[in-house]
Amino acid sequence: MKTPLSFLLLLLATVFTAQAQRPSGKIIGSVADGNGKLPGASVKLLGVNLGRSTDLNGLFSIANIPVGDYSLAVSYIGYEHHTQQVSIAAGETVDLGTVMLNNTSGTALEEVTITGTLATSQAKAYNIQKASSAIVNVIASDVIGKLPDRNAAEAVQRIQGVAIERDHGEGRYVTVRGTPLQWNSTLINGDRMPTSEGTSDNSQGTRTSPLDIFPSEMIEYVQLAKAITPDMEGDAIGGSVNFITRTAPAQRILKVTGAGGYNNQAEKGIYSGSLLYGDHFFDRKLGLMVSGSYWQRNWGTDNFEMVYDQQDQAVNELQLRDYIGQRRTYGINTGLEYKVNADHKLFLRGIYTDFQDDETAYEHLFNFPESQFDLRRRRGIIGINLSGGELGGNHHSTGGRLQVDWKVSTYTTDMETRKPKGSEAASGVYQMAYFSAPVSFGNLTVDGKKYLDIDAPDGYQGDHYTRVLPHLSSPVPAEQMYLSQLLALETASFERDRSAQLDLTLHPSSSLQLKVGGKYKKKYLERGSPMDIYVHLGAAMGNPSYTSNYQTESFPSHGGFLSELDRPYDGVLVDAITLDQLDKLFAPDALADPLYYHLTMDEKNPDTAPSYYSGNENVAAAYIMGDYKLTDQLALIGGVRYEYTKLKYDGNEVVRGGTAADPTTEINPVSNESDFSAFLPMLHLKYSPLANLNLRAAYTRTFARANFADLNPTESVNLIFSPPMISRGNISLKPTFANNFDLMGEYFFHDIGVVSVGAFYKQLENVIYSAQTFQTIDGVLYRVTQPENSESGWLAGFETGISKRLSFLPGFWGGFGVEANYTYTTSEMNVPRFAEDGNGEIVQTIATEVLPNQSKHIFNAALFYERDALMIRLAGNYKGEALALVQGNPENYRWYDRNFTVDVSASYRFNRKLTLFLEVNNLTNEQLRYYQGNRNRPEQLEFYSVRGLVGLNYQLF
Repeated sequence: MKTPLSFLLLLLATVFTAQAQRPSGKIIGSVADGNGKLPGASVKLLGVNLGRSTDLNGLFSIANIPVGDYSLAVSYIGYEHHTQQVSIAAGETVDLGTVMLNNTSGTALEEVTITGTLATSQAKAYNIQKASSAIVNVIASDVIGKLPDRNAAEAVQRIQGVAIERDHGEGRYVTVRGTPLQWNSTLINGDRMPTSEGTSDNSQGTRTSPLDIFPSEMIEYVQLAKAITPDMEGDAIGGSVNFITRTAPAQRILKVTGAGGYNNQAEKGIYSGSLLYGDHFFDRKLGLMVSGSYWQRNWGTDNFEMVYDQQDQAVNELQLRDYIGQRRTYGINTGLEYKVNADHKLFLRGIYTDFQDDETAYEHLFNFPESQFDLRRRRGIIGINLSGGELGGNHHSTGGRLQVDWKVSTYTTDMETRKPKGSEAASGVYQMAYFSAPVSFGNLTVDGKKYLDIDAPDGYQGDHYTRVLPHLSSPVPAEQMYLSQLLALETASFERDRSAQLDLTLHPSSSLQLKVGGKYKKKYLERGSPMDIYVHLGAAMGNPSYTSNYQTESFPSHGGFLSELDRPYDGVLVDAITLDQLDKLFAPDALADPLYYHLTMDEKNPDTAPSYYSGNENVAAAYIMGDYKLTDQLALIGGVRYEYTKLKYDGNEVVRGGTAADPTTEINPVSNESDFSAFLPMLHLKYSPLANLNLRAAYTRTFARANFADLNPTESVNLIFSPPMISRGNISLKPTFANNFDLMGEYFFHDIGVVSVGAFYKQLENVIYSAQTFQTIDGVLYRVTQPENSESGWLAGFETGISKRLSFLPGFWGGFGVEANYTYTTSEMNVPRFAEDGNGEIVQTIATEVLPNQSKHIFNAALFYERDALMIRLAGNYKGEALALVQGNPENYRWYDRNFTVDVSASYRFNRKLTLFLEVNNLTNEQLRYYQGNRNRPEQLEFYSVRGLVGLNYQLF
C-alpha cells in the first residue's frame, strides 16, 4: 500500500512542476448522433501525437495541449469523418459542446447501414472494443433487449468464447473460455455483484451470479474483459462481465415498450413492458434517467432422469418430471448526473430488481431396488432481489493534467422462499408431498436389478437409452397410493457488499497517462436452509391416507408428456393431488394430526447444522498503471494490482460418536480466520498499423477466490465408521492463480463489422478440487473429505470471428450480413486421488482431468438482413460437451451433452417513433441432456419447446 502512495506523491510533484514549465490548455466535449452519445469515438489533433477516445457516455478530454491552432478530427466506424479548427490558449479549457456526426454520407449503402436498429447498436459496441486498452467485447442495449435475447446471459453467449448454462430453458450462468463458473466475475458498474443462491444445484455456495435476475432494459452496455487491466478487480481468470447501467441521456427521451407472446410447452402467455424517461434540467446541469421494466413468462419442462448405481451402473431409479412455472422479473433503475462546471461532475445511481420463480412439479419416481413407486407433488416460490446504488464524482484540475474519480457503493442480494397468495401454510415454504406404493417391476435381473443394454450382464436384455420403461406388472391405481411424508423447505441466502474507491489519473505528458487508485470492500454473507419433515404413520398403523381421498388432477395438466419421444410413458402415469390440496396439507391444523412424526432439520440438527454459516470478507486493493503512447500506432499499457483479503467464517462442528447401537452427537460453534495476498502484474501491447487494425498482446496475472461453501468452517466427524470420517471446509485454501497470455488481432470494417483471431494460454496454480485423503490425528487414522489445492494445471485455445455486412452485393442483396465465431479450448489439471488397492492398502495416484464446465468447441452463427425499416436475424449457438461433475471413476462422471439452439428475431420501423419487433426462441426444440460416463447412459433429459414474443416500441421523444 505504501509503494503506490509514495509514487503518487512523486507523480503529483512531477505534474505540477511540468505545469509551471510549459503553457498548455485543454479540450473537452462529447460526440453524438441523432440517437444519442457515441462511445469509443476517436478524437485526434492532426499533426501532433495527441488524442483520446470518448468514454461510455460519449465524453472526451484532451489535456496538455501546447498553445496554438489545431485541426481536430473525429472518426467513428460507419460514420462520416468530422474535422474542425480549435485554438488553445494557456491555462484555458475549450468546451466544444456536442460534436454531431452525420450518419448519412450521401450513399444509399451507408444510409441503410446506420439507420437500422442492429447497425447503430453494433457501431457503438465495435467502437468501444476498438478503442479499449484491454481485450474486451461489448454488447449494447438494443442487442440485449430485443435481438433476440430476453436476458443478459443469453445475449452474452453471442460473444466468441462464451457459453451459458440454462435453467428450465432460460439462460442463467455465463462461463468464458471454458473456465469454471466461479472463475468468471460479474460486475455492476465496475463493482463485483454480490451473488445469490439460485435454484440450480451448480450454484449452491459458489460465487456465481445468476444473470436472469437482471432486467435487460436497465443495461446500457455489457463489457466482457478477457484480459483485464490493473484498474479492474483481479478475481477474473476466465473473464470479467461488467453490466453498465443507464445514466443521464444525451437528449430528452421517453420510450415505452409492450409485448406479449406464448410458451408452447406451458401453453400459456408471456408479457413484458418497460418505460424509459430521461431529460436535463437547470440549463442542462442536472441529468436524469429513470427506467422501469416488468417481464412475466410462463414456462414448462418435460423431463426424465435416471439415478445409477456407482459400482455397476445399474439403474436404481427412473424419474418422470413435469414442470410448470411462472417467472417474473421487475425492476427500476435511476441515474442522476450534476454538472457543477466543465471540470466537475457528480453522479448518483440506484437499482432495485426482483426475480421470482413460482415452480410446480408433478413427479413419478420408480425405485427398482426397493420395488417402490413414489408420486411427488411439489411447489415452491423462490425470490431473489438485488438492490443498491453508488455515489461518486469526476473532477479535473485546471489544465486537465489531473483527474480525480471517487465512488462509494453498496449492493445487497437476498434470496428467500416466498408464500403463495392465499396459502394456508404457516409460513413461506417449498412444499413437497410424497405418496407411495409397493409395485412389481418387470425386465429385472435375477438379483432384482435393472440395466441399460450397454451395461447389461450376459443373458439379460436391458432397455435402450432412448426408451427406458419401468415395465410395471400392472398399473398403479389411486386407491393404492398412500401419503408417506411431507417436506417443508425454507431457503435463505443473504449477501451485502460495501465499497469505497479512489482513482487518480495524471497526464505528465501528451503521450503518457498514469493512473493510481485504491479500493476497500466489506462483504457479509449468511447461508442456511431449515427443513421440516412430517412422516405420515398412517400406513404403518393400518390407517393409510390414499390419493383417492384427496382432490386430484391428471398428469400432465398441459399437453402431452415427452411427446418428442412419442409419449412412451402414457400408460404408467397416474393422477396426483392438486396444488390447492397440496397447500391444505401444510395448514397448521392439518399438520397437527397425531399420525405425523415431525422432525425439524435446522441449525440444531446434526444432519443440517453444517449448512448454516456466515462469513466476513474484507478486501483492500491498490494499483498503479500507465498508458504510454510510444507512437501514433503503438501503445504500451502496464502496471500492477495488489489485493489483500481477510476472511472470517463462523459455522458449526458436528461430532458423532458412540456406536451404531448407541450413537452420540455433539454440536459446537466453530470460527476460523485466514488471509492472503494477490500480487498481479499486467502488461498490454496495442499496435495499430492501420486505422482500423489492432494487434494486441497481453500478459495478466489473475486469481479466483474459493467458493463460500469451500471456506465454510463446519466440520462433521463420524466416529462410527471404520475408519472414522471427517467432512469439512477449508478456510486455509489458497485462491487459484493464473498466468494468462493472450494474442489478438482485430480488423474493423467501415460499414460496421469486424474480423478477429486470437489465441490464449492460462497457466494455473492451486486449482481447488474436492479431495479425499487419509490422515492420522491423535494416533487415529481418519478418512478426510475437504476441498484442497492441486499443484498445477493449464488451459489453452484459440478463437476467431467475423461480422460482415455484404454491402458489396448489388441492390436487395446488399442488405444481408453474416456473423460467426468459433472457440476451441482444451485443459488439464493434475488431481491426487486416494483408493484402496487389492491388499487393502491406501495408495495415491495422480489423475489428469479436464476442467469442469469446459467445452472444447463453442460457436455462434447468424444470418441477418437489414435494409430501410426492416431487420431480420436468424442466430444459432452451439456448446460442445463438457464435464459437469467428477464422481467416482470416469464411468460415473457427469457430462453436459452438446447443445445447439436456434433463435430468430425481426423488427420493422414504421417511423422514427414506432417499431414493431418479433422474437422466437428455440426454434428446433433443442433438448438439454446430461449423461453418465457414456453418451448412451443418460442422466437427465429436458424439452422446453418453442417460445415467442411480439411487441411495439414507441418513442414519444
